[in-house]
Amino acid sequence: MADRCAARLQGHGPAAAVLGARPDRGLLCLRSPPLQGSPALPATAVDHEVSAGLRSKRLAPPIGEASTMKIESLWQWGLLLAVALVVSWQLLRRQHALVAERRDRPADLRDADLICVESQFRSKSRWPIVARVDRAYRLPSGLVVLVELKTRSTATVRASDVIQLSAQRVAVEDELRVQVSEEAFVVFPGRHSAPPTARAVRLMSREQVEAIGARRRRLIDGLDRPRWPDSEHVCHGCGQRAACSAAGERLADVVRRR
Repeated sequence: MADRCAARLQGHGPAAAVLGARPDRGLLCLRSPPLQGSPALPATAVDHEVSAGLRSKRLAPPIGEASTMKIESLWQWGLLLAVALVVSWQLLRRQHALVAERRDRPADLRDADLICVESQFRSKSRWPIVARVDRAYRLPSGLVVLVELKTRSTATVRASDVIQLSAQRVAVEDELRVQVSEEAFVVFPGRHSAPPTARAVRLMSREQVEAIGARRRRLIDGLDRPRWPDSEHVCHGCGQRAACSAAGERLADVVRRR
């Protein structure tokens, strides 16, 4: 059904007027003017601020990284200090040992040079002799003197001490190609803070040492009969007593009855 009234434009008419619409504009929404923003910064200023921020981040390391670097530095300094203390202690001990050695050496060796301490030597013969030298000194004349250190309580030289030093003489002469003195020293420790006691001994010749070595080999092979000492006190301090056992005791009885 057709409208008898003329069509009114939307937003115009009595209702629109009641609502306060202006005749020339109707009820269309009024748009608010755009907000005025802050003025834009120049591009050069923005680049300068960004580069400054990046530079500050590079110059200021994180707190955790700085702490780690500090701990590593302290650890390195502590290690260097420990090494320095150990080296100093070793040098101090060595210096103290040298002073004590020079103080305790025999008077005849005051001007001698210490050439070896607890060193092993080996002779060049068919039946080599291996000997361990406690100390060896070289006199200004070039002659080498041997010193044997003993820990026994009494300053008494035994025949075994002379044999031991004589064997050392043969081994040192063969290996070092030097002349060793026929006189050696046996040093005993002092008691109650007393200085050590030195006893001079006369060494056996090379022929005598080789004869003792040959007899030892014959005893081991059973080609010779052992000679027992005159005193049983020597047997009590002998390192080979266990090897004698019952057979050795019976042999000793036979020898004593003779």
